[in-house]
This record gives sequence, C-alpha cells and structure tokens, in this order.
Amino acid sequence: MRNGDSTRERVSSLLSVSKALKVLEAFTSDRPELGSTEIANILQLNKSTVSRIVTTLMSHGYLGKSPVNNKYYLGWKLVDLCHRVLSRHDLYDISDHAAPFMEKLAAEIGEIVHLAILDKRHIVTLKKKGGGQTLTVDTKVGGRTPANCSALGRVLLAWLSQKELMNLLALGPLETCTPNTIDDVSTLLKELEQIRKQGFAFDDEESFLGIRCVAAPIRDDTGKAIAAISATVPRQRMGEERIEEISKHVIETARLISEGMYMIP
Repeated sequence: MRNGDSTRERVSSLLSVSKALKVLEAFTSDRPELGSTEIANILQLNKSTVSRIVTTLMSHGYLGKSPVNNKYYLGWKLVDLCHRVLSRHDLYDISDHAAPFMEKLAAEIGEIVHLAILDKRHIVTLKKKGGGQTLTVDTKVGGRTPANCSALGRVLLAWLSQKELMNLLALGPLETCTPNTIDDVSTLLKELEQIRKQGFAFDDEESFLGIRCVAAPIRDDTGKAIAAISATVPRQRMGEERIEEISKHVIETARLISEGMYMIP
C-alpha cells in the first residue's frame, strides 16, 4: 500500500471513530431514545452513515433498540465501562473514605451532599448522600457538569496550577447552564482567586435555577485538590445566614476527609 493510501485510511478510521462517539453523545437525559433520522438531524450526518454506525454499536452492546418504537437507546455495555471507571483504585478510595463523612454532613444540615472530581472542563459526580427533601435537585452519580457552572467545579479549578488552568481555559468558550452562570474568563479568574482566599466556592443558581451550592476541596498531602464535596440547597432554604452556617460544615467535613485519607497534620 502506498503511503498516501495508508494515510487516507488512517484518517478515515479516525473520522469513523469520532462519528461513532458523537452518536453516543447525542443521547441525553432529555433524549434517552432516538431514531436514525433524529440522530442524523442532530449531528448533521448522512442517514446511511448513521445507520451503519448504530448497527455496529448495537452489535457490540453500546446501543440497544426498542421493539416498541424501533428507536435506539444507550446499551448496558456503557454501564459496564462506567463501573470500570468508578472502580479505579484511587477513585474508589476517595469515594469509599468520604462516604461516612458525607452521610454525617447530610444528616447535620438536612440537605443533599455531593462528591465530585474534575475531568478536564467538567466535573463528574462520584457519590451522592442525603435525600427525602420536598425540594431538591435530580443529580446522578456519573453525571457531568461544566466546571465553571458549579461550586464543585470552581473549587477544583481554583486549586489547579496556573499552567493547568490556562490550558483548560484555552480549550474554547465557557459553557452555560443557566442565565446566572459565569461565562466570562476574566470574571471566572477573579472568582477563583476569591475562592482560594476564602477556602470554599458558592454557586448561586448557576447549575440549576432555584438551587444554591457551597463546595470545599478535598486535598492530598501536597495541598493539591483531588476532589470536592458540596451541599446542594434550594434557594428557599439558603438565606445569607444559612450560607455561612453550611459553609463552615462543608469546609470542616472536607478537612476531615483530607486528614483521614492522607494523615495531614
């Protein structure tokens, strides 16, 4: 095979993989089932191309097909892969160690508590504790949120090195989740500086309208933020006095988790 043919074949293979990943990403909590035409319209791809991709993904268990409406849905193979990620030794250690502290915090404040890590410009929820409130937020373990939109994300961004932070910010425009989201880089940088000074981050209806959050970092023995915990509270239950009260609880819990994991003095 000539070099030109070999190069074209590699490029074609990479494009096919990219398209297959985009097909998987077309499914969301709002779009759990999609037909070929819908996928083609969302991704602006040829329907015959989409049909070939979904057939391949189905054969490997990454997509399933409903016998009721002939639409596709994400397959169980993805759940298996998700469990493999979450069972990574370091993630398991953090999640397992933090669980009792999170349960205690959730009981003390009577609100939902989350544990998350940073994955490039998004946070990934590792654990969720608390529940039963009449007003709350529907978040899921494994769910992803743009880091700039949340207290959890911003507290993790705040403890990155300058080089790491600027590399992430250079990846493109900041995403928005609500009209309150900080989507300006200069404003975000000022916010991160304030977070480092005060030791916690506050999210005022920036991920979900009607929801306020307070987050603090879990740090290793070098001071690096490896995860973060947050208290998620409906605005009706989160006035100025309660922000201060809950912030103290969240910061103290994050400190105890950090000390317990790394024996930090």
